[in-house]
Amino acid sequence: MNVLSRIVLIGCLLLSQVSVGQEDFSELPAKERIAIAKSEEVDAKRDAVFQQKMQEGHELFKGKHYLKAIHKYEEAQAQRPYNVYPKVIIADIELSMKDTLEILRAEERIQKEAPKPKVETPEKPETKPDSTTTEDRMRRLDEWEASERKRREAQREAEEKKEPAPQTITGDVEQMTLADYQKELANTFPEGVSETVEKEGNRTTTTRVVVKDGSGNEYKKVVHEWGGVFYFKNGEAVTERTWKSETE
Repeated sequence: MNVLSRIVLIGCLLLSQVSVGQEDFSELPAKERIAIAKSEEVDAKRDAVFQQKMQEGHELFKGKHYLKAIHKYEEAQAQRPYNVYPKVIIADIELSMKDTLEILRAEERIQKEAPKPKVETPEKPETKPDSTTTEDRMRRLDEWEASERKRREAQREAEEKKEPAPQTITGDVEQMTLADYQKELANTFPEGVSETVEKEGNRTTTTRVVVKDGSGNEYKKVVHEWGGVFYFKNGEAVTERTWKSETE
């Protein structure tokens, strides 16, 4: 099933919860629901405001401003509630950047909940605007996000240089240690690099299994059509440098 068909079908599922005119959308014939979903896709391309917000979201993501990117996609979703594209992108970011987003959201809540400074006057109370503007708060958030990103990247690089600690790989039926999982990969795949490419929905996943000296590791590169690229090693997020140095 191609990307357009998937988006149309997902759009139909989302639209089935709302009403069209005086009729319940879920009661409409399947062809009519698909037609409505396709019409939404065409209309969205002509909606300059929607397209602008989506583009701004893409640019924010490329600049690693993940939380701001999500907010911009949410604005796009509010602009066109029936359009499934922003919701799919937000879900992808939420899944791939879960830990980072939790930290950014906690800092954002702290910034919003911080008490405003009180100004005492000896005579007539004066109403003064809060000196901490939204731009100031967002600037501090940007600075914090940049420093936090550098700290996490440095920590990750330091951890990659260390000997890997014992880990477990959880499956649907049983648990196995990372060492057992690596041994199983070595028994399943030949020595060297084995690569498979799979396209599903709006993402393309390249999987490389590297077997060396009787031990294997699984690497994944997930590329999204909206520009996001993520790398994983045995299920854990890694850097592009790790992907290139260990699989090429």
